Amino acid sequence: LMSRIHRALEKAREKRQEHKRSVGKGSPLEKIVYTDSQVVPICHKELEKNRVVSRSAHDPRSQLFRTLRTTILKKMRSHDWRSIGIISPSPGEGKSLVASNLAAAIAMEVNYTALLVDMDLRNPGISNYFAVEPKLGLSDYLQGDAEIGDLLINPGVDRLLLLPGRGSLDNSSELIASPRMVSLFHELTQRYKSRIVIYDMPAILPRDDVLTALNHVDCFLMVIEEGRNSEADIRKAMQSMQNANIIGTVVNKSQTVESGYMPSQA
Repeated sequence: LMSRIHRALEKAREKRQEHKRSVGKGSPLEKIVYTDSQVVPICHKELEKNRVVSRSAHDPRSQLFRTLRTTILKKMRSHDWRSIGIISPSPGEGKSLVASNLAAAIAMEVNYTALLVDMDLRNPGISNYFAVEPKLGLSDYLQGDAEIGDLLINPGVDRLLLLPGRGSLDNSSELIASPRMVSLFHELTQRYKSRIVIYDMPAILPRDDVLTALNHVDCFLMVIEEGRNSEADIRKAMQSMQNANIIGTVVNKSQTVESGYMPSQA
C-alpha cells in the first residue's frame, strides 16, 4: 500500500513540475503558451469559408476529419509518435487543407494541444486558411532573424498554435537540413508531452525537401488527389518514402473511395 501511495505522490510531483515548466520563462520555445504567443481572434464562419470545417457543428464534412483525427491519434499513441508530416506527390492536391483541418480537429481533443508548422519554405499557405497575416515566418527563424517565440500564433482556436511560413526561399532543402532546423524538430516535439506537431510538408516529387526531413518526423500521411497523378508518379513518390512510417493515405476529391482514407498496411 505504501509503495502505491509513494508512486502516486511521485507522479503528482512530476505533474506539478511539468506544469511549472510549461508556464515558466526561459528558452524561446517556452513562449508557446498563449500568454506569450500572438493571439488573433477569428470568426468560425471565416474558418468555414476557408474550408477549415473540422470544428463545425453544421458542415457534414467535419465528421470525416474528426474520424481521420481519431484514427491517426490511435495509431500514433500505439507507437508513441508525437509528430506527423502531411505530404503529397505533387503540389495542389489539397495537402495544406487536410493539414489545417486535421490540426484543428486534434485541438478539439482535451488531452492534446496541436502545433501546425508550415514547412513549405517556397510556397507557404497555412496562414491563408486561418486568415492570419504573419509578419515573421519559419524562414526568418531559419535565417537567424527571429526566434520561435516571435512566430507562434494562436488563431483564436483553443489548444491550437500555428508556426506560419512567409516569403519564398530557393535554398529550402539546405535550410531544412541545417542544425537550426534539426534542433527545432526535436524541441517542438519534446517540449510538451501533450503536443502533437503537424508539419505541412512540400510536395515530394519536385524537390528533396521532404527527404531531408525524413528522419526528424515520426510518421506521414499521404494526400493524393484522384486523377491528378499518373500511376508512375504515385509509385515514385511512395518509393521515395519507403523508409518512412506512412500511416495512411487520404484520397482527395475521390468519386470511388467512400471514406477517402486508406490505412497503411506497412
